[in-house]
Amino acid sequence: MTKRIGCGLAGLVLGLAGTISIVSDASADCLRRIYNRSTYTLVARQDGGPPATLLPGQSLPVRLSRPGQIAVSAYCGLPDAGGSPVAQASFDYEAVLDRCFVRFGSDEFFATQLGRGFFGTQETAPFTVNNPKQGDIVLGPSALPACPVPGAVLSRHG
Repeated sequence: MTKRIGCGLAGLVLGLAGTISIVSDASADCLRRIYNRSTYTLVARQDGGPPATLLPGQSLPVRLSRPGQIAVSAYCGLPDAGGSPVAQASFDYEAVLDRCFVRFGSDEFFATQLGRGFFGTQETAPFTVNNPKQGDIVLGPSALPACPVPGAVLSRHG
């Protein structure tokens, strides 16, 4: 074997090793957030794991590293009090290579060009998905009914 062929083979082996290491580093690992911009208590659960409680004005970072599901519920007060949720939804998410997003809508007309849910075939209200970043979920100021205040009695007579 000549020096030129040996150098060529070494270069080929190093090139393949570099390509393999680059491909193996291509993981879908995105850090996204769930925001509670409402007056409700928000409970979020990722892939059936333990629930996380977000009080009004709080947010929670979530790591999306494979396809999965996030379930969210909005409560008046603390959920441990035994009340039922005012609103609840479950969203599937995708985490493929460098893209992490919440899937919603259907594969209808121009879905690949415009994105799923472009025509509003699936309503996500009162939650907003994929905003401000792809993969984020927000419970924002919305038209949900106001929570009743237990034991509140208003009197004008002092």
